[in-house]
Amino acid sequence: MIVVAVETNPAFRAGPPRVLFSGPYPRLVWLDANFDVAADGQRFLMVRESEPTRSPREINIVQNWMQELERLVPAN
Repeated sequence: MIVVAVETNPAFRAGPPRVLFSGPYPRLVWLDANFDVAADGQRFLMVRESEPTRSPREINIVQNWMQELERLVPAN
């Protein structure tokens, strides 16, 4: 991950890039970002391999999990 300092006043100016951190962060889908940024802009969420491997990887993403939980475990 690379970071660049930016100034906007009095005019836009970008500083030189520098490495923020590095590691084995695989791309799960080609050309898509392999990270997301928290709403407050202070943290990243990234998938990191514990050990570099060439074996197949799998990630399960559950959307609308709260509705599924409510269906499986009713509140009443």
